[in-house]
Amino acid sequence: MKLNQIETGSVIGGFQLEKELGRGGMGVVYKAHELSLNRMVALKILSERLSGDDEFIKRFKREAKVVAALSHPHIVNILSYGEENGLYYFAMEYVKGTDLGQILKERKSIPLEEALPIALQIADALEEAATKGVVHRDLKPSNIMIDSVGRIKITDYGIAYFQDGDAKLTQTGLYMGTPEYSSPEQASGAKLDIRSDIYSLGALLYKMVSGEPPVTGESPLAVVAKIITEPIRPIATVNPSLPKPVCEMIDKLTAKDVNQRFQTPSEVTDAIVSCMDQLHIVPPVTGRIPTSRPIPIPVPPPPVPEQKEKGNRTKMLAMAAGIIIAILLSMWTVDALLHRMKKEKSAEETLVSPAQEMTVKEKSSEEQLPAATATMPAQETPTVTTDLSPAGQAPEATPPASVPATLPAAGQTAQRAPVDRQERESSSAIAPPPAVVAEPPVRTAKVEKKAALPTIPVVLTIVSGDETLAPFVQNHIEAALTNSGLHVTSVAEIPVLMEKMQVGSLPISWYDIKRLVPSQSANIVLISQVQQTGSMPLQYYGRSQTLTTVSFTVRAVDMETGATAGPPTSGTAKFTPLNMDEELRKAVNSSVGNMGQSIKEYWQQKLKSGAPRG
Repeated sequence: MKLNQIETGSVIGGFQLEKELGRGGMGVVYKAHELSLNRMVALKILSERLSGDDEFIKRFKREAKVVAALSHPHIVNILSYGEENGLYYFAMEYVKGTDLGQILKERKSIPLEEALPIALQIADALEEAATKGVVHRDLKPSNIMIDSVGRIKITDYGIAYFQDGDAKLTQTGLYMGTPEYSSPEQASGAKLDIRSDIYSLGALLYKMVSGEPPVTGESPLAVVAKIITEPIRPIATVNPSLPKPVCEMIDKLTAKDVNQRFQTPSEVTDAIVSCMDQLHIVPPVTGRIPTSRPIPIPVPPPPVPEQKEKGNRTKMLAMAAGIIIAILLSMWTVDALLHRMKKEKSAEETLVSPAQEMTVKEKSSEEQLPAATATMPAQETPTVTTDLSPAGQAPEATPPASVPATLPAAGQTAQRAPVDRQERESSSAIAPPPAVVAEPPVRTAKVEKKAALPTIPVVLTIVSGDETLAPFVQNHIEAALTNSGLHVTSVAEIPVLMEKMQVGSLPISWYDIKRLVPSQSANIVLISQVQQTGSMPLQYYGRSQTLTTVSFTVRAVDMETGATAGPPTSGTAKFTPLNMDEELRKAVNSSVGNMGQSIKEYWQQKLKSGAPRG
């Protein structure tokens, strides 16, 4: 089958073609319906020239697997690839939106308030690609999609060049890259790395804020020659109104010498954020840095009525106050109950058990024959004392074992002892029973050898607050701790905590957690609280979404001592329903990423202080 024979409605590899989206040097892109999964995809069918190139197809198959491993909210994912009737294709995530090229064609340039957030999201995507060794090679406005909620998506990573590949796509005779946005090393045919894409990002930003690419020419060949031989026009000469920090950043992004540019995408991200901070520009809704309001692209959101904002703030403050009061009341109630139970248990151990034991033994003596009891010699038994007083304090004298030291104010057992003594004294036929020595108090059973500490601590994570958000935050915290080499346990593995969670009374303080959790179950407890702190409506392309703001705190505590096991941290995230999990993951990793190392350092210090190892 030939490419020009394919029509709308045809089925290729299980994909029914619905509409042609575009044509290029590599082939044709269609909007297609994947019949097996009932979803829309973008299907790129390679040209006959490329499909007939065995070397290219071999490389295409190898690289498609690597590109498919890219998973990022700002990168269009490759879903599958295949061949049918001699034509090769690959299916990509379908993005409903507008490409940046179309926006620039209509508006020529866009303000910094929109351009810098776009560049920030592109840099974020390049950072993910750099970790996989992937270079895009063809970053240009038409490859930057903006979806229905204003999120940036980079397309055409399927033609990427890989650092570990020997062959180059230029060997097929196809120039890889749009000349106006190609780096000098790409134009000269040199080996490429992620810094080539950093240049292309700078060229894109140059175009967005000035309306012109950094290099122009009468033909693609003339543009390539200028990129190699001529210096780039400083952005300040094209748009003198740009702030100095932005001009300096763009000049560094587009430096001809690759060593004079930013060397990593993370450096680019930091530079963009710095410019935005200086200019008081807020990042995009889906950006990495949490913000107080979104940037609408390309259509600004309608102003929110002041009265509605005040109403929202009042509701949120009322909800927060209610939550705080409920938490304080539950903590006070549980603490009072536990204190009372402890006091009653202590009184029973000290008084009731010895009295009951004495009553039983006295009854046994009375039931024996008088002759036998009359001839029983009286013996003196040494008094046993148990020193439970604090160090430096003299122990109290222990009374004779046959007489309780103190009596409770009320209780049937405590009142029985004097009645029995009175009955014994009134009977001259029965000799007094021998002195009975009370067994040591039950409290002495707590004196036991400490269990050896493990080399790697077990960390228990407890997240409270918003019931919808807490499970997501807990999963991401546990994943971050596991990645740092710690052993992690969950509430589900500790029955007593599961019971508490099911009835809505999960403990949130170290004191209460320590009382409930067996000592061998966890060594460190990570206590986190997450709350929704705000929300506001967004409008993009006539659609509405809600931007939610949440904040959370995290602190690590030694389960045994209550000591802080690392510096506490906090974080903030902003998200829409479409990217909630991803933005929470980023916020948690940013805040908790170093906490695992801090916990390990604390634990090693504790082991060095003399605690036995397991």
